[in-house]
Amino acid sequence: MNAPAQQGPAPTLVVDEVIPIERDGVPFAFHVPTSAFYELDPLTVQVLAAVNARGSVTEADLSNGFATALAVPPEELDEALRDLMSLRLLVPQEDRGRRIGGDEPPDLSKGVANLVMHVAHTCNLGCGYCYAEAGLYKGKATIMTEQRAVEYVDWLFDQADPDKKQLGLTFFGGEPLLNPRVIRAGAAHAQKRAKETGRTISFGITTNGTLVTEEIAQFLQDINATVTVSLDAIGKTNDRLRPFHSGKGSYDLVMEKIRPLLDRKIAVARVTVTRLNLDVVETVSTLLDAGFREVGCSAVDAKNPAYDLDGSHYHQLLEGMKVLTKRYVEHAARGEFYGFSNIHNIVKAIHNGHNKEYPCGAGLQMVAGAPNGKMSLCHRFVGEEDFVLGSLQKGGLDESKRKATLDAITLKERSDCGTCWARYICSGGCHHVNFLFNGEASKTYLTHCDWLRAWYRTGIETYADLLKVNPTFINQFVDPGYTCTA
Repeated sequence: MNAPAQQGPAPTLVVDEVIPIERDGVPFAFHVPTSAFYELDPLTVQVLAAVNARGSVTEADLSNGFATALAVPPEELDEALRDLMSLRLLVPQEDRGRRIGGDEPPDLSKGVANLVMHVAHTCNLGCGYCYAEAGLYKGKATIMTEQRAVEYVDWLFDQADPDKKQLGLTFFGGEPLLNPRVIRAGAAHAQKRAKETGRTISFGITTNGTLVTEEIAQFLQDINATVTVSLDAIGKTNDRLRPFHSGKGSYDLVMEKIRPLLDRKIAVARVTVTRLNLDVVETVSTLLDAGFREVGCSAVDAKNPAYDLDGSHYHQLLEGMKVLTKRYVEHAARGEFYGFSNIHNIVKAIHNGHNKEYPCGAGLQMVAGAPNGKMSLCHRFVGEEDFVLGSLQKGGLDESKRKATLDAITLKERSDCGTCWARYICSGGCHHVNFLFNGEASKTYLTHCDWLRAWYRTGIETYADLLKVNPTFINQFVDPGYTCTA
């Protein structure tokens, strides 16, 4: 008779990276390696707590001892254990924190789907914190020509994989409305190419609002553009941050000029938060009341002590955003949408399981095109020669440069992020912010990491709150996508 086959030792199991969340007595869990979100039943809570208390267990330990300790039938415990291991909340010790998939290099063969077209490298405002140096991007004032805009549009359509049926074109600056003729020409040619190729094209524009007219507003509505207006505060506070070059304030004029956009309900607002305008509750509330569809806030990255935030400022910003988040949840409970886009974007990210090696589509699905024909990693990197990925004059993107740039800034290259529970939501933070403060896009800017972790924690808690107060809200208002708000 043959001896029975020897089985290997039972694997040692541990609780994987799990962030526990409790809202009004209801337990939830955010699973870091997969960005999955779960509501937990009482038995699951008991098992996870028991394993955590012991540090690690074997499957045999769980089956033999836990059923008695937890006072549940063995078959019920076995089913729960199978579920926990299937969901990867319990994993072999060597697999703790390990992603399954997701680390493959990006597929660059499909081309890009979105182009940020810098139609004007000049601006009529002189915002002191501007990363683009009043829109000049380390160069001189330049206006894009119609021919160059048409060339960019042709490149966008020609290089994109035929399977990409949705393309995007954003008009940017400086102040793009200093060059409305080229915006019209670019949009018209894009619509023509979309019709010819059986695609759709979406448009966006970021503007300071000072040059909007009824005619421009109607044009932007006709092309179904998303219009982002930069406004940092209310009244004199905004005037201090966003003056004309003469020193004159811009707030009253902007609010007058953008009325045609607000009446058409096609405008969203972007607020750059500095140490001079930390009252985000007043700012967001007032702008939403004025008619903006959504308002989003972004901490400044000026590398200038007159504007940059420190720890106390980040705390104040977080508290203000929590007030706005509470209003978002209160509206959701009534089936209404409150347009505070910061929390909305985080809820979208959690709902869609945002779990990526890159924080945004820069260089992957999107590049920026300057008036001189050079194409950069994103709109913020225009003017930085090390991040030029190609040019129209040389046939488009240099794929070897593009790949090398992306390989250098992937999340796995950021040692500071390796043990952070928020790493796959944050994905290492904005490449340009990292570059501005550290000199390297791949080196995480740690100064605001605590603030970001606190904000992402708020986002996870908010997602749990939405599931509790009105789960249908998520299906109604949370659409796919995760976009840069910078």
